[in-house]
Amino acid sequence: MKRVCLLLVLLVVGVHAATNMWARTGQAYGIEPRLLYAISKVESNLRPLVVSVNFTKITKTQRDKLYGMLQSKRIPYHTFTKVIEIDNQNISQAEEVINFLDTNRYASFDIGLMQINNIHKETLKTHKISLHTLLNEDTNLNVAAGILWECYKKNRTNYKTISAYNGSKRGNAYYTKVSAELQKLLLPHESSSKRLFYRVL
Repeated sequence: MKRVCLLLVLLVVGVHAATNMWARTGQAYGIEPRLLYAISKVESNLRPLVVSVNFTKITKTQRDKLYGMLQSKRIPYHTFTKVIEIDNQNISQAEEVINFLDTNRYASFDIGLMQINNIHKETLKTHKISLHTLLNEDTNLNVAAGILWECYKKNRTNYKTISAYNGSKRGNAYYTKVSAELQKLLLPHESSSKRLFYRVL
């Protein structure tokens, strides 16, 4: 019952632009919209201004410099085992953080709704998409869907594709987390093994 209620809430909200984004992007890329939503829940908890820095790929000097900047600007953040999650309160803060990370050449950081990694910066440039532009929910979701579809073309299974989106094909709990979120959105008669990618290759 809870699952049905949650889906109905999403459908009602979908009358408006915020959720139409999921259906529109899913249709464009041949990806189940609820999968995109589930990934965004795991990646950012639907927060479009979050920026996460890979804690394992920065030096102590970089870490201290980042903490100093965030504290001086009073930008909230949380430190986890592998990431520093920066919870920007407005787009100006988010842009300032991205400028800082990019200018100071932090090796790996993720941006926005679907947590797009800066490793894609040069590819995005060819499409006239800047790192700042990824703070836009629509743009971020479209870029993520494109990345996810490329992962599917290489891997051909739900498990490998979803794991690859997170940067690993095996040995992490990412697929389990996404599957748990997706399961909340499926109707009782639907299977978690349903077809999630349906564009013809």
